[in-house]
Order: sequence, then structure tokens, then C-alpha cells
Amino acid sequence: MKKTILLLSAVLLVSAAEIKLTPQQEKNWQIQTAPAKSTDHIPLGDFMMEVTIPPQLLQTVSLPFEAQVIQLHTASYSDVKKGEILAYVTGTEWIEAQKEAISDAIELIHHEHVAERKAKLCKEEIIAQKECIAANAELKTDKIKVAASKALLRAYGATDTMINKIFTSLDIVQSVPVSSPVAGTILQVNIKPGESIAPASAMFIIKKSGDYWLESDMPLNAAAQLRPNQKVMITMSGQQLACRVLQLSPVINPVNQTRHVRFSQEKSSDLVAGMRNSATVTLSKKALLIPKKAVVKHGNDHIVFIKQYGAFHDVTVTILGETAQSYYLRFDEQLNQAIAITSAAVLKGMLGEEEDE
Repeated sequence: MKKTILLLSAVLLVSAAEIKLTPQQEKNWQIQTAPAKSTDHIPLGDFMMEVTIPPQLLQTVSLPFEAQVIQLHTASYSDVKKGEILAYVTGTEWIEAQKEAISDAIELIHHEHVAERKAKLCKEEIIAQKECIAANAELKTDKIKVAASKALLRAYGATDTMINKIFTSLDIVQSVPVSSPVAGTILQVNIKPGESIAPASAMFIIKKSGDYWLESDMPLNAAAQLRPNQKVMITMSGQQLACRVLQLSPVINPVNQTRHVRFSQEKSSDLVAGMRNSATVTLSKKALLIPKKAVVKHGNDHIVFIKQYGAFHDVTVTILGETAQSYYLRFDEQLNQAIAITSAAVLKGMLGEEEDE
């Protein structure tokens, strides 16, 4: 084959950057041309992905006091609304907090009457003004104590309706409801009826409404093509997901030479947290699609041959991605014309380079 190429080169007008062939010669060498196809997506490859829950979507429900579970009203994986009662609990601290609140309420009522009576006496100048000032100061202190007691009861889980009832009836409520602070799905229930729970222990873990993350440990050459906030298309478990690059790990895993990449979804999907599956990542980027046989190696470069003014010219190209049959090339206006899609190796030989083994 090399001898044939050399004999043909003797009768062709060939230069380092230009190859002229007659129509018959193109036919003999089966050289076909076609323009590169424009595309808006480049396949980056297939990678193992895991569906994870963003931490800001997780809500832990706990109590600031030691309590005993009286009733449980929900189970794992149940959907709950904001304010929905999850359980009823009781505890010594809860009872003592109510006693203190009731005591403060009684004290406030007493000093309101005292302040009101002294105000009338001061107005009639029966008692000194300083006694009214002292009564009002005492009343103000009691109001602060009551406000603090209400805040404590509210922190313990009491609703405003319950608090108003306690301060109106001056009766102790034995149990307090544990309500969901958000709408979402119960992921974990860590309590059982009859058992005691420690302060601040996680009674329930709730996932709020929101989209999952997709995470992958990607090879360095693939991760190098990604940038924060870059839009990508991820195909996983039969679903096409519009995503963007949320984070790129600033460190490399020395064991397998990968970088951890986190993607966020732009729209909701039916993916399930904890799922692991192979996913195809496609970049949203303008590029040109060309058959692999149209590209040949020339030294350290990849080249194609464009046909212009009756001659073939070699053009260096940058490969951004590939499939089994095609290359995705960096967009270049020069490639929007006829390109040799067959026998590119023959044209390379006419440049004076031997075909790579």
C-alpha cells in the first residue's frame, strides 16, 4: 500500500498543507465528503451515581426535656403535614414548667389587682405616689415572668391554644403533643410508646419537599470538563434529568484518582434516595459531530481534511467526547464545509506521514 501511495504522489500536485486530486482520483480512492453535524450536547460518559438527600431538606424533631412517650401517631415513610401531631409525651420537667407558669399567672393576677387599687388611691392622693410606682414595677416584673413561662412552654411543644388554656383555667395538662415542624415524609421513627427519651435525642427525622442530589466519583479526565453551575443532562434509570454541577471536590481521591462531583436537579424526579445506578452524563455545549474514520492522528494532534477550492487541507481539531462511531469536536467554523469522511488515512499518507500502526 505504501508503494502505491508513493507512485500516486509522483503524479499528484501535493504540498505540506494542500492535496489536489482529480474527480477520478477521488473516486479511485473512495474519498467521500460531508459536512460535520452541529449538536448542542456532548456525551461525557457513563458513571456510577448515587441519589442522596441534601442536608437542608432533613428536619430532626426532638424535645429539650426528658420525656416518656404516651402515644405514637405516625410510622416511618408516612407523609405528614406541617403541624400534624406525631406523638404525645409527658415528663417531670413538663409538669414542673406548668406549675411555675401557673404560679407566675396567679402572681400576675394578684399584682394586677394591687396595682389597680393603688392607682385609684394615688389618684385620690390617699397614698404616696411612690407606692404606685413600686406596684407598677412589681407588675412589670410579673409580666416578664409570665412571658418567659409562655416561651418555655412553647419550647416544650405546647401550642398557643394549650398555653392560653393553662393560664386561663390554671390547670395542669398531663401530656404535650409533638408536632411536625414541616411538611414532608417521615424517614425515621426512633421512639416507641412507653419508653423514655433523653433531651435533644432525635425522635423523628423528616425529609422536607425538595429535589435530591446526584453524586459520583468521576475520573479526573471527565471531572476536568466540568465547572460549577454548568448545565448537564443526566440519564438515570430511564429518566432524563436536567441538572447542574453543584460542587466539585477540591481534592483528589489518591486511591482511585477520582474527584467527587455533586449535581443538583433543576426539576423534580421520581428518583429514590439511596439508589445507586449507572448514569450517562451529557454536557450542554455546542460541538460538531463527525464519524471517527474522518479523524486521524498526525504527530501529537488529531486532524481532519476539509475540501476547499478543489483541494484538501488538513485542519487540527480538538476531541471533546466520543461514541462508538463518532467524535464530538470543539466547534470551529472551518468545519462547516465538506470534510473527507472516508480514506482520511490515505490523505494523511499524501502529507508525507506514514500511517500509524
